[in-house]
Amino acid sequence: MSTASLSNRPFGATKPPAADTKPRWERAVPVYGVSVITPFFIALAGLAILSLFLTVYREVVGLGPASGMNDKFGWGIWKTFNVVVLTAWGSGAFAVGVVAWVFGRKRLFPLMRMALLTSMLAYACGLCLLGVDVGRPWNFYWVVLPWHWNLHSPMAEIAICMSVYASIPLFLENIPPILERLWHVNVNWQPAIERVEHGLHKFFPIIVAAAYLLPAMHQSSLGALMLLAGQRVHPLWQTPFLPLLYVGAATFMSFACVAGTTMLCCLVWKRAMDMEVLDEAARISAWTIFGWLAIRNLDLLFRGSLFSAFHFTRYAGIFWTETFLIGYGGWLLLQSLKNHKTQTMFVGYALCSLGGMLYRFSPTTLAYMPGPHAMYFPSAIEVLIALGFASIGIALFLVMVKLLAILPASNQEWRNMAAYYKARKPAISRNKYLGFFGHNELSLSDKRSH
Repeated sequence: MSTASLSNRPFGATKPPAADTKPRWERAVPVYGVSVITPFFIALAGLAILSLFLTVYREVVGLGPASGMNDKFGWGIWKTFNVVVLTAWGSGAFAVGVVAWVFGRKRLFPLMRMALLTSMLAYACGLCLLGVDVGRPWNFYWVVLPWHWNLHSPMAEIAICMSVYASIPLFLENIPPILERLWHVNVNWQPAIERVEHGLHKFFPIIVAAAYLLPAMHQSSLGALMLLAGQRVHPLWQTPFLPLLYVGAATFMSFACVAGTTMLCCLVWKRAMDMEVLDEAARISAWTIFGWLAIRNLDLLFRGSLFSAFHFTRYAGIFWTETFLIGYGGWLLLQSLKNHKTQTMFVGYALCSLGGMLYRFSPTTLAYMPGPHAMYFPSAIEVLIALGFASIGIALFLVMVKLLAILPASNQEWRNMAAYYKARKPAISRNKYLGFFGHNELSLSDKRSH
């Protein structure tokens, strides 16, 4: 691995500190000086352990006693929430990557590591819950035996694309922060790590292409899947444009997840925010939202289904709640570009994210009408398992941002971290255990920041 690539070099050209006093995200820096084991982390771990015990119970007794699913509602929240919704929030690597690299919005580069990490964790949790829902883990080896695949299942393409995407492109794209840490841990490891990086670089064009193609395929297929339900999905949601609308919702939801999570981390761990980067993300998110709303409402108008929104039904209530949350969230994002208030921006991200969640959840559950008097409500075990696996993702995120360089910050933040660890562990400079604060690394990053 080259010294330049492993030094977590600045995201772009920066001005000398004296000429520009605004906070700039120039590199990724671990969250230091904070314990990994906190009361919140212990609570997440406890919920995760409980969910694992309940998963074993589900495998033993089956879906009937462990869930609220029935013959009319064969899909529960493990699919409709943990897969359909979580993978939308976890599409940041796809959405931010396409905008940053394909459309040349280079200001978004500092958000890429956050996007990749959140995507990997969201997809991993979603796939695990999909396995819990399907059951029969002893037949898992059939996945690698194509002659056992049910090619008549509409879920086959989705399951294959999601599994391949999470296990190959997303996994490989999250390796650089790990290699970077190892490179600074011991100077004797650096030649071997450089060879690993050179090997990865040879395959990265294929990896990146797959990272753009596979999520576009399965996100649209999740929408296309509900086309098969026909009239069982309410007309306010059932449309030939459902695949496009699902991809669009995943786009603004994932931007909200990446930018909102970054802002929350900066607030909790007292990191400066680069408003140029956040403004760019908010601008793209807002116009994506308004474009999405225009397509959806024009489709409803031309199909003659918009009038259903003015009936006094729960479906109309769900529709207007979605529209308000998404539209008002987009408007707040535009307002934040004018008043430069991070609170306005964060609330905008939260609202459009909730509205997008409701939209993705509706065709499979809230707006799904399988028959008269048909009803589904998740059992306590379902809810606890769903929350438990989400807790695993959040706990892993907290560990990753504290051990690896994920959260964007300034070069000065890196120097502050170096000074902190030198004061805490002076013996490190004597035994050449560099950690994140080797003298060579600091000098290299200082030279590149000017």
